[in-house]
Amino acid sequence: MKKNLSPVTLIVLNFNGKPHLEQCIDSLLATDYKCFKVVVIDNASTDGSAEFIESNYPTVKVIRHNHNYGYAFGYNLVIDAIQNEHIVLLNNDVFVKPNWLKELMLYIDKEDVAAVAPTMKFFHDKNRINAAGGNCDIYGVGWNRGNGEIDTGQYNKVQEVFYGNGGALLVKKRVWRKVGPFDERYFLYGEDLDWCWRARLRGYKIIYVPNAEVYHLWRGSGAPMVYLLERHWLSTILKNYNLKTLIRLTPKYLALKTLKTVWLIIHGKKNEKLASIKGVLWNLVNLKGTWRKRVEIQTSRKVSDSEIQKNMLRKSFELFLWLGKIKHPISEYY
Repeated sequence: MKKNLSPVTLIVLNFNGKPHLEQCIDSLLATDYKCFKVVVIDNASTDGSAEFIESNYPTVKVIRHNHNYGYAFGYNLVIDAIQNEHIVLLNNDVFVKPNWLKELMLYIDKEDVAAVAPTMKFFHDKNRINAAGGNCDIYGVGWNRGNGEIDTGQYNKVQEVFYGNGGALLVKKRVWRKVGPFDERYFLYGEDLDWCWRARLRGYKIIYVPNAEVYHLWRGSGAPMVYLLERHWLSTILKNYNLKTLIRLTPKYLALKTLKTVWLIIHGKKNEKLASIKGVLWNLVNLKGTWRKRVEIQTSRKVSDSEIQKNMLRKSFELFLWLGKIKHPISEYY
């Protein structure tokens, strides 16, 4: 007798993504896992996205927000109301292969697994990797593992990764309830790293599955990437590290950010030159909210920082990038 399939809700977050939606939804509906439904969260689009879906895809539920709440809060407003135990978070510019969900579902039901990530490749260069899971250094800087690399099978192993890219991530609902929602202050970028870090503090794992393959247009949002990353990376370490670790890392952290600020002022784009300073200022203004969230996280954690750091790069990712020891497409934005 075949095992009953667990129902899955595929949630596409959309803001003015009408040019991508037809191909995105068509690919989702062609998924060969036969127990799923598609929901589109529309963040108050002005390009007719919601009307297009309602007119052309009667089986797809559209949830309309009255404001563009960004990634984190846009999802938070909906996920708690989803009945299914398994939820996939998807960008509107992600397109999937038919077997993608079947491959992910093979690993999600393990007791200690919080989320499962597929291989993300660039839509316009399908031999090149966009994300094979996510890495993080001890300074809280996260990046897509393998981003920009030609796929030669170097990531063809199912394995634990530090975090999963929120552009396509299968999440277990009961873990979501324990870990809590995304930090609603993270409008875009870094919320996936923060959530997975908090799940790891609870003793859960994030698993990467290479045979589950999706394609991503990448950076379709056009948001101010460097500034948002700066403020969210700092907020994440302030919340998730214990006080001893924060004190120990502070001198090196400040030195690195000073170097980065100087570098950005000299070489950065006009709107990115003060990104590091603005990120620190945002955290100072929002310190009360960060402290409140920190107390909640630290009182419920089960895993030590030493265990967390075993799965982190011990050196600065950004410093390696500047010195040319790591090649990565993100460098074009610095």
